[in-house]
Amino acid sequence: MTRRSVKRFRTGAAMAGFAARLFSSLLLKKRSGKFLVGLSGGRTPERLFKILSTLRLPWDRVVFFMSDERLVPPASPASNFGAARRALFSRIKIPRGNLRPVRTGAGAYEKELLKETGPSGRLDLVFLGLGEDGHMASLFPGSAALRERVKFVTGARAPRGIKPAKRVTLTFKALNRAGTLVLLSAGPAKKAVFEKAALGDRSIPAGRLRPRGGFHLLYSEKE
Repeated sequence: MTRRSVKRFRTGAAMAGFAARLFSSLLLKKRSGKFLVGLSGGRTPERLFKILSTLRLPWDRVVFFMSDERLVPPASPASNFGAARRALFSRIKIPRGNLRPVRTGAGAYEKELLKETGPSGRLDLVFLGLGEDGHMASLFPGSAALRERVKFVTGARAPRGIKPAKRVTLTFKALNRAGTLVLLSAGPAKKAVFEKAALGDRSIPAGRLRPRGGFHLLYSEKE
């Protein structure tokens, strides 16, 4: 049964601090083996990345995947991996092989994921941001990717007008198998959609999350 926790914060800094402490606690609790993490893109996680970059942790045990990615070069301003590299990876001592950017398409990334997780596809910890339309990762309302039940990773397209359109994303199958799932949301414009997600409202993608492990839904009044 899902262990669901809903927490609200006054500031983005307070929310990021909580998320960073959760990351540290789960990493140190897993005393052996690799700690497999999925990172989100977007503005909200950046403050979390900066806090994590100041912590003295056994980074050599952490392997970072991306929860979703735009199909652009890592140096592009639109790259989620690029944003994580600037705010976190470049500031910590972590083996290069522990960083897993999306290099080609969904099939290759799924193979890379399963090399680490085995057939379970289970990551220890996944961070997700929440969009105003209720999307998380690149699982947008009305997207065919919402209906994927077999694959752990799939190709996706952003809604018309949002660029870059071509994406790779973890599916509900992968997200719901995570040991711990953390949904981050900030700002007044996302308050209503966060409440829907917290209630498990299936009218939005984030409301369809049903993880087997811990589920933390975090909202900050200020960005």
